[in-house]
Amino acid sequence: MRIFLIIFSFINAFLYFLIYAYYENILALFSASGITSSLLGFLKTLVLLAVSFLIGLIVSLLTRINIAKSFFDFRLAIIAGIIPFFFLIVSQPAVSNFILINIFKSSGKISDFIFYFLSRQIVWTMWLGFAIGASVRIAFKKKLKHQIDFSLDDNEPSE
Repeated sequence: MRIFLIIFSFINAFLYFLIYAYYENILALFSASGITSSLLGFLKTLVLLAVSFLIGLIVSLLTRINIAKSFFDFRLAIIAGIIPFFFLIVSQPAVSNFILINIFKSSGKISDFIFYFLSRQIVWTMWLGFAIGASVRIAFKKKLKHQIDFSLDDNEPSE
């Protein structure tokens, strides 16, 4: 099952990456649709988030952690994902312009540095998706066929 999930996640990541790589060409096919540019930017970010989530999931599947139940590690997601989540929110044009104008008073070198640092939404999105994907823990516990469980309520064995 682990091998199947790794292969399936790899194929999905590759397909999402192709969609991301040819996003402008795909949009040219649907140019007559009345979708706003902000929605198109959000969809592009969402596709990139899906690609990086699947890459993080592959890494999580490649680590052989012996756990009893599948779960989502919130602690790891918060520790690894708080920085990219913050910078992804701050990198939105309205927020970054507010910071540049009101806090740094549009001074030359500082505002150039902040603009170029925050404009890397691809990096922040991939980091966030990878952190979320790596936080997924899937248990692959095999139950043996000859194993029989007894309960205290009845004397009937259950398989």
